[in-house]
Amino acid sequence: MVKTKKDINLFMFQPEHGENFGEYLCKKTINKMGFGLNNYSNQKPIIGRLDYVLTAVGGYFNMRIYRRELKDRFKKWYIWGNGVDCNPKPNGRSRVPYRVVRDQCVITLLRGPLTKQYYDIRGDVLLGDPGYLASYFFDIPEEPKRNVLITHHYDTEKKNMVGIDVELSCLMKSDKNGSIDTKFFQILKNIVNANIVLTSSMHVAVVAYSYGVPFAMVSKRETDLAREWKWYDMLQNIGVTEEIRLCESVEEGLAWWNSVKHQIKPITIDYQEKIIDSFPFKSE
Repeated sequence: MVKTKKDINLFMFQPEHGENFGEYLCKKTINKMGFGLNNYSNQKPIIGRLDYVLTAVGGYFNMRIYRRELKDRFKKWYIWGNGVDCNPKPNGRSRVPYRVVRDQCVITLLRGPLTKQYYDIRGDVLLGDPGYLASYFFDIPEEPKRNVLITHHYDTEKKNMVGIDVELSCLMKSDKNGSIDTKFFQILKNIVNANIVLTSSMHVAVVAYSYGVPFAMVSKRETDLAREWKWYDMLQNIGVTEEIRLCESVEEGLAWWNSVKHQIKPITIDYQEKIIDSFPFKSE
């Protein structure tokens, strides 16, 4: 058992009836680094004004969330892996005010090069996602390989896609013992032991990349995934410059993967440890 160093003020969005896989992965990762959490969210808003707040993973570095959830709620804002989350691409209305970025933000990790360019952030800010640490912290046993489909947490309709052996949702609910971990590790197990993961969740793709598992994208309800800017931000960071192709079968997914896999930079322990070192509270 790792001794808890301190409790971190963390803000994330949280689905009303469970947990989102990417956010829960981030919480587990911070716990693995030895920290506890004071969890704030749209379900449990910040009351008053905190000395600081941390946002990590996801599209929280934008004006809509800042104005609605964070404005006047902190003295300092730590950003560890966030990006702008806009569809199809950012515009002036989605930009956090420059004075906030300049005077109140401590940016140690950004999701990708498009976010860095969008905010005109100069200097050597590390690019990446805390989800890349999945393979560093979670050792998952090998099982027979299967073709896996994992849908976004609010995309609840079954897809019944050709060639899929396992279909799961990123919405994670407590088991009979009140634990989210059962579903969390079920998702991890299926990603690690996949021939290919088809997904509408960016963080499922991030984790697949962390374990070196092929992945491809499928559409999610009411969203044209091929126009989602956050995917291009993430994919460009790992080397992919091709257009996103939404896949309707395992065969199409493998075809897209085979067309881009030569571009992808492999994950390395050195890179993962740089992400760990970029955690704003690592030295505390």
